[in-house]
Amino acid sequence: MSKNNNAFFKEKKIWSKVKDELLGCYLFPYFTKLRATKKPILYVDCFAGKGKFDDGNDGSPLIVLNIIKDIQAHNTQFSTQVTPYFIELNHAADLRNNTIHHTNANVIEGRFEDNIAGILNGKTDYNVFLYIDPYGIKALHCNLFESISQSFNTTELLINFNSFGFIREACRAMTVDFREHEQEILADLDEYDPSVMQPSDNSIQELNGIAGGDYWQDIIGEYNTNAIDCYAAEKKFSALFKQRLGKFYKYILDMPIRLKNGQHPKYRMIHATNHPMGCFLMADNIAKRTDKLFVEIQNAGQFSLFSQSVENEIIDDSEINDKLICCLNRRHEFTPLTDFFADFYNRYGVLCPSSRLIKNLKPLENKQIEIQRSPDTTKIGKPSKFWTETSNQKLWLKWMAN
Repeated sequence: MSKNNNAFFKEKKIWSKVKDELLGCYLFPYFTKLRATKKPILYVDCFAGKGKFDDGNDGSPLIVLNIIKDIQAHNTQFSTQVTPYFIELNHAADLRNNTIHHTNANVIEGRFEDNIAGILNGKTDYNVFLYIDPYGIKALHCNLFESISQSFNTTELLINFNSFGFIREACRAMTVDFREHEQEILADLDEYDPSVMQPSDNSIQELNGIAGGDYWQDIIGEYNTNAIDCYAAEKKFSALFKQRLGKFYKYILDMPIRLKNGQHPKYRMIHATNHPMGCFLMADNIAKRTDKLFVEIQNAGQFSLFSQSVENEIIDDSEINDKLICCLNRRHEFTPLTDFFADFYNRYGVLCPSSRLIKNLKPLENKQIEIQRSPDTTKIGKPSKFWTETSNQKLWLKWMAN
């Protein structure tokens, strides 16, 4: 059972704000875009907490409820049913009090594992979004993510994955010494309920369930023989975990959350979806949050002359161009611009915002890529030149044969 850690809610840390901003800034366009499906939306905050921190900052439940309220109040055309559920084990009473003014808030007291199936039952016609910000790693089971991937009209996941916490527990389970100073490596790790797994066959099986396979054991074996350090182990494990999710979701994005430039991630926010628009919207959202992390947290408010990727790498235009050309070379049929961007981000990660990709694509028009636009002319009859897609304008591109 999760421990009742009231100190966790005393103050909302800056990286928690970034996580919730990533969620909140995505949900507004997510809800509005899904209106076109004419299907109801089910939103589930799987580890909801109190809903508000003691310092007055809203938690994810109030952020989401206010977004739903604002959309419905200011968009008279928004008639889509949005049903939010909030699962909380230890602080359900506080959560109910903090959401009392929102009549649509469905607070479920109990464990995520015991309640999620009942909430999802009978919702096959819904668009489903799960926000999974767990208290530790024990409640994360890959089989659930896989089983629901094709069970609904659409399914999306935003997971706060404590990848270093997994490496720590994997070493304990396999009786491998954690060579680095644990307090230094895991300093500031914001855990509500740190998992502790003692060496046993059960702990090995539990970790297999979380990871969706036993591939992690080889990584810990490499770490044990000094072939890799803990940072390389975390990065390799995270890549394979995303690869596992990628068997069931077409687009997987990853936002590492670091507190210092060049430091290992404290968490990885992982977004999974089968829809290109979702990937595209989240990629731009991650790019904006990455800038916030880099400036406000890692550089203590100091701006840099160079933009950085989510992995704190400086990416120059020549590298972006090379990757764009590589993706374009596979496009011999006209492809929607949003689909192209989603494939690019899924393949290379969030190297930069889409505005930078557009800047690099523009010089290729009529030279290396062919463009079709709808409408193809402006209101005054001039050729269209737009590079953004909306409900009223579409763009397709393909590689021009030599």
